[in-house]
Amino acid sequence: MAQAFSVARTILMLAAFGVALSAWGQNYPVKPLRMVVPFAPGGPTDIVGRAIAQRLTETFGQSMVVDNRAGAGGVVGADMVAKAAPDGYTTLLCSTGAMAINPGLMDKLPYDSVKDFAGISLVVTIPYLLLVSPSSPVKTVKELIAEAKSKPGSMNYGSAGTGSTSHLAGELFKTMAGIDMVHIPYKGSAPASIDLISGRLQTMFNAVAIAMPFVKGGKMRAIGISTQARSPLVPEVPTISESGVPGFEVLTWHGICAPSKTPKPVLKTLNSAIVQAVQHPQTRQHLGSIGADVVGSTQEEFEKFIKSELAKWSKIIKASGATAY
Repeated sequence: MAQAFSVARTILMLAAFGVALSAWGQNYPVKPLRMVVPFAPGGPTDIVGRAIAQRLTETFGQSMVVDNRAGAGGVVGADMVAKAAPDGYTTLLCSTGAMAINPGLMDKLPYDSVKDFAGISLVVTIPYLLLVSPSSPVKTVKELIAEAKSKPGSMNYGSAGTGSTSHLAGELFKTMAGIDMVHIPYKGSAPASIDLISGRLQTMFNAVAIAMPFVKGGKMRAIGISTQARSPLVPEVPTISESGVPGFEVLTWHGICAPSKTPKPVLKTLNSAIVQAVQHPQTRQHLGSIGADVVGSTQEEFEKFIKSELAKWSKIIKASGATAY
């Protein structure tokens, strides 16, 4: 009898807990929210975060405050959210660097990008352009590969720094194209761009959002894009995959994550609101203007995507020998 009573009490407790969680999801949110953006204001990451935060403020009727916590390539902000209360009121604009690249670069990362976070939705992906100086005789990806093969180790490529996406994109390109080029790391994409324009660098990868003004101004030539399909922003630029390196794809991506133990009803509410936000015509137009492809995914799709990106970049980092920047 006592055992039967214990079982019945457990069932009632679980049922009550389920009702409480359901009610929590229905009433959520009842106070302002915070989105931690782990980079400084003004850049592409910040622009994405603020665009989503604005829509969520309208949807929820509660302010979503953007909290810029820059430092250590996204580690500072990501670690803050990993350790935040899992109540749905603190989220992270998670991205390639913090979730997929840093784990392979840093021996003592203070968080686990899979275990410490719940993926809510993939928001956008941003492709990279393979660039050369307008004075370069190279006009296509195939010509670049042929040039590199004819002079192994004599060509160089620049990046925003060791361990950056632009660096690792170059390493992946070298491996898949079967060529040898010397990596020249810079402290950011701006000085690297200056040297590419002047001809001191022979090639580099850079995000569409950053490179497009230079390409449109005739200061750089885009010979390939890192997506599997051509971009409507630059439809005349062929994909690297169709230009002799089949399967090549490199994307910077941004999504929304929460601490791992955030209740499922809350995650479901956030996912629905975020997908609705990214599909808003004005948001799509705004994000498209910086070269972003709007996504909006399920929680399951996003968490699977994070794991696949982690595996991909860890392999590239190991092969390149890159260490923490």
